[in-house]
Amino acid sequence: FRGVQQNSQTAGYTAVLTDRGKHILMTTAGTYTIPANASVAFDIGDVLTFINGTTSCTIPITSDTMTLAGSATTGTRTLAANGIATAIKTGTTTWIISGTGLT
Repeated sequence: FRGVQQNSQTAGYTAVLTDRGKHILMTTAGTYTIPANASVAFDIGDVLTFINGTTSCTIPITSDTMTLAGSATTGTRTLAANGIATAIKTGTTTWIISGTGLT
């Protein structure tokens, strides 16, 4: 399969291993969580893409570190309506995230 498969979700979703390499379409404003390595051990290099098809959503990470690309800013991000963001796992407990409409 050469496309990026879709996982359409509503508010309050936490990513699972089967989401790697897919895009998570957010159809309801809410929180879309990247879980801690201790609970879901994504492999280094795994990619999660978030597409916001609603008003505004947040993308937090549970206890691990997520850094906004091009900065030293860490923690929860906000994804604007029609925004797209990609998070890549770069270490056992570290992710980097970038995208359009991401703050």
